[in-house]
This record gives sequence, structure tokens and C-alpha cells, in this order.
Amino acid sequence: MPIPVDFAPEVLESLRRARDHGSPAPRCHKGRIRSAIEGAARRLVENDLAGVRPWDLPELQRRAAELGEVSSARAVSVDQDVLVAELRPGGHRILFLGVDDGWRLVRFTDGADVSLRPETIRQVTLSGWGPDSVLAALGLAKPDGVELEVVSEDLGQGETRTSYRYQWTDGSRSVLAEEVKTEIFDGATPASTYVRGEIVDGDRGVLLTSAHGNAVLIEG
Repeated sequence: MPIPVDFAPEVLESLRRARDHGSPAPRCHKGRIRSAIEGAARRLVENDLAGVRPWDLPELQRRAAELGEVSSARAVSVDQDVLVAELRPGGHRILFLGVDDGWRLVRFTDGADVSLRPETIRQVTLSGWGPDSVLAALGLAKPDGVELEVVSEDLGQGETRTSYRYQWTDGSRSVLAEEVKTEIFDGATPASTYVRGEIVDGDRGVLLTSAHGNAVLIEG
């Protein structure tokens, strides 16, 4: 069931001023804001937090477990880059970062703290393919004793997904490097493949994604 979202008067005034002074970013329109808040509130309640940065995930999950009922939400602050919403009845506040035409959930926020740590995004070229190419792009060497894991999943209707991955922990740091291949055995549909790398160390980390040889490396 959708979670109703309304707007604090200050937010409505801020959006009005933005319209009066030019064309605001598409993400600053009421429909985009409402959709982002409703979707994030629902995903927090359902513990379905796909799309957040892997280093933001543990704390979001921990705080989400304390939410209790969420019956509605309100946009309480917005500018071009930061959106803050309040979940009711508990009064918990969540913080979003403006990304392209939308908003990405980052963290819960307490008091007046709406600071966001900047991210560095750059293109890298993969050498080879598979999880070994991910490790090379991340500048990591696989420790002795870490073996390649192969995990296959039957998705039904002749479709399978197979992951080839290395993963390990080193103190507070966890590492994942994987290639995921999806195939439909119908004799006509080509297989699709992508790679992913993650380094998570507390509330910081690195994320690598690629589907066509060139990869995006995000450090946050």
C-alpha cells in the first residue's frame, strides 16, 4: 500500500522560489520528490534497500529495524542537492542526495546534520574479464587461500544466473569481486554479463560496476 507523502510549507515555498528564478532541476519537482520519499519509506519498512551504496547499507538496515510503523512521510527540506524527509509517526528523518534526475537514499539524520561526504567517480578500463579483472581495477591482490566461488540460480522459464566471485574479509574491510552471467536457453537470446566490485570499510568504501568493458569506479 502506498505511503502518503506531503510537503512542509517551507518546502513548498522553496520550490516556488526555485520556479520563479528559472528552471529547477527535474528532481526538484514535487512528483519526483514524492516518488523518492514514498519509495524509500516503503523499502525501509520492507528491508529492500537495493540501490543504496554498500557502505551505507548496514547503518540503514540497523536504523530501519527501529522504525516501527510508518504511516506517512513529509518532505521537510530540499535544495538542488539534498532532500530531507520525516517518517511519521516516529519522527525519524532520512537524507537523500540529488543524483541526475532523481534522489538516492543515503542515511538517517539526527538534528540539523544534513552533511554529505562527497563521492569521487571515474572511468576505468578493465583488463580482461571476470572477477580477476575486477581485482586488478580495484588494485587488490587475492589473498592465499581465497578460492573462486561459483553459485548458480534457476530463475525459471529456462533462465539461469551464475555468479563467479571472490570474497573475503580483512579486519574491518570486506571485499567482493564477481562476474554475473544470465542465460536463457532458448537458442536465440544471447547471454548477458556484468561485473561488480565492492570494498566496504565501515561507512566508507569503493564500488565498481561495468557491463561493457569500461567500468565506473565510485569512492565514497
